[in-house]
Parts: sequence; structure tokens; C-alpha cells
Amino acid sequence: ALGELGGNLNAIFSQFSAGLATLLAELSGEISPTPGTETFSGSIVWAGISRDYLGIRPVNAPAGAPVLLLLHPNGLSPGRMANLTLVGRLAADYGAWVYLPASRGGAWADDPGALFGADDVGFLDALLTREVSAHALDASRIYGAGYSNGGFMIERLACERPALLAGIALVAATLRDSVASRCTGPSRTPTVLFNGTRDPIVPYNGVPTLASATNTATFWAARNQCVATERSVTNLPDLDRTDGTTVSVSRYTRCVDSVVAQYTINGGGHTWPGTQYANYTLALGPTTGDIDATLEL
Repeated sequence: ALGELGGNLNAIFSQFSAGLATLLAELSGEISPTPGTETFSGSIVWAGISRDYLGIRPVNAPAGAPVLLLLHPNGLSPGRMANLTLVGRLAADYGAWVYLPASRGGAWADDPGALFGADDVGFLDALLTREVSAHALDASRIYGAGYSNGGFMIERLACERPALLAGIALVAATLRDSVASRCTGPSRTPTVLFNGTRDPIVPYNGVPTLASATNTATFWAARNQCVATERSVTNLPDLDRTDGTTVSVSRYTRCVDSVVAQYTINGGGHTWPGTQYANYTLALGPTTGDIDATLEL
């Protein structure tokens, strides 16, 4: 029964991701320029296959810059992911190098329990290792963020390569049981989560094989040696009273050299908070205008 449910979940992911790609078809696949930044592209051969990526970096970027690995959802190209999130702002404002790699076949192999799939963990590790060395980037400040399928992939990477990422951000993603079982060694990874209570793809309250949003935050709090009972909950200002959402943030306040925060978008769907392209994702539920996930992460 669980195997059948897992198959159904994959089918739902594919269906809605295809809808997302269609809804975003009016967005150019080319990265919209952000003042003060420049885009670049490249490829790396991994497991005998050439894998492509796009990137955004500050103009005249100094050595020792931080890195953000940003993973697209199922069916969305790296260029459209950059435009959806307006991630170029992080290069312009924080000096980060942003890497947007492409999955094989439009979907990341985020489930270690699957029988087939690309070695995306090895590919992402190899890409970051090569680029950090080639451009004198800061290996201690590599952060990972992902949306939906991309968020699940970031979690798998964080569990299987715990020394690689200095922090992770998950949008519209929770935690697979198969990934949790890979997170056995000691590691502290600062974590921020964004989940909508009306997400039709990744249910906020969870389903078999997928943890709830709250239990996902609890899992990462335990990994970060946070005191479970020491939390603060803040209701954020309802800046956009037309979107039908409100946002609260729960922060674990006593962690060991770390932080875990969970943004709950009350009434929110399977969407990227704060995107200016919310009209293109209406089929995935409401998008909050009360926070901007790109800047919050």
C-alpha cells in the first residue's frame, strides 16, 4: 500500500510540475538581468554524462565570496527558476555566486529509495567542489535552497554530504522517510522552511512516506541540537490583505551554534512566497505577498 501511495505521490508531483511549467511558459528561459550582476553558463561531465548549469555572480566579484546552490522544481528550467525567485538580488546585494544546475529529464533524483535515478548527489558535490576551487569561493559558506522537488533534493544532499552545506532553505518541501534514514551522522545545518497550509502537492500535515511540515522542522531542530521546548512564534504583519494568507514564523531559540526557523504560510499553496509571478502559479494555490522567500532565506 505504501508503495502504491509513493507512486501516486510521484504522479501528483509530475502532474502539478507539468502544470507549473505550462503556467510559467510566458517567462523567458533566459535569466532576466539584475543590475550589478552578470550571468554565465557551463557544464561538467559526471558519470559519463554532460550536465549543464547557469550562474549569476556580482560584477568584479572578489575572492572568498559565498555560494548559493538553487535547485528548480520538477519541470522548470534553471533560467525560469532564476526569474521566478529574482535570485539575482542575492548576487547584487550580498555578493553571492548563485548556481542553478539543471536536473536530468526535468526532475531531481531526490528519493534514495527509488530504484532508478541519476547520481545527483555526486553531480552537485562535484560541481560545487570544482567551482569553489576554480573561483576561490568560500567553501565554508556554501548554502543550498530548493523549491518543491528541488527542496527535497537539497535535503538529500544535506544528509548525504553533511560537510558540504553551511545552511539550507526548503520551499514547499518537507522530508521523505527515505532521506531521514540517511541522516544518521552528527551534523549541524542551519535550516529555514517555508510551507503553505493549503499546499495541494506536499500536504502541510504530511502523508505516509512524507513528514508533516512541523515534524520536518522538528527533525532539523534535533539535528541542530536545539532544545525542543525553546521556541518563539511570531505573527508577521499582513502586508498584502488581498492574497488570503498570513504568515507566522516559529524559531528554535536554543540551538548549538545554529538556527532553525519555520515559516508557515496560513492559506498558502505550493508556491514561492513573494514572487512577482504569482498569477502564473494560481493552479498551485495562493501565493503570499507578506514575505519574500528569496530575501528571507
